[in-house]
Amino acid sequence: MSTALASPKRLSIAAVPVVGMIVTPFLPFVSTPTLWLGLPAAIVWMGLMIIATVAALQIIERSYLREGGAELDRLELELSEQRRAALDSNGPEAH
Repeated sequence: MSTALASPKRLSIAAVPVVGMIVTPFLPFVSTPTLWLGLPAAIVWMGLMIIATVAALQIIERSYLREGGAELDRLELELSEQRRAALDSNGPEAH
């Protein structure tokens, strides 16, 4: 398993609700003038896709952190702070 945030597994998880939103106009059960729970079907469908997006992002974040992502984030922050300190030590003419 890859610790990179944009691994194929994580991208495929994120793609599910995105595809659901993109195909909304082409779904016959959403594009017909029907009501679900007293609301137009398209509004309910998009609400479900928004909830699915939040759930997908939670799954992605948890799998990333479980596979050592927090340590990678910490190392990346340290590296960026070192680069910033190096730039600042060169003086204002380096900017």
